[in-house]
Amino acid sequence: MDFLKELSQYYEIVIFTAGMEEYADWVLNQLDTGDVKLIQHRLYRQHTINQAKEGPIIVKDLSKLGRPLDKMIIVDNLAENFILQKDNGIFIETWLEDTSDTQLRDMIPLLKQLVVNNVKDVRVSLRSFRDQMARLISTGNGNALPPIE
Repeated sequence: MDFLKELSQYYEIVIFTAGMEEYADWVLNQLDTGDVKLIQHRLYRQHTINQAKEGPIIVKDLSKLGRPLDKMIIVDNLAENFILQKDNGIFIETWLEDTSDTQLRDMIPLLKQLVVNNVKDVRVSLRSFRDQMARLISTGNGNALPPIE
């Protein structure tokens, strides 16, 4: 909930789920209960593309949102879901009732910095960030976050 509260001040929050609308709405209504709605839009399974090559792969095509791709970020636990716009994606591990999980909260400074620094294209910044993190990890400095450009 902190993730939504904090980042709704900087971003238009759109939930794009592969879940069925009725179930997803039930879950999202539990999260977004305030007078001011944190989630501006919701997209569901019927808005995804089924790319069945070796079994069903559900793809979330960000171009369907009608927003500039250079300003759009998708955070998802399945990298295949954002395969059409991979540079817009931030992959996170699946959360399964782990009360010690802090992935979304840990991501807040990065996402805020993208806005504060008024980056021209989030895809370039995210790609650069990933490359820098890979270099830091390969040298054993994975705990030091690189700056956002």
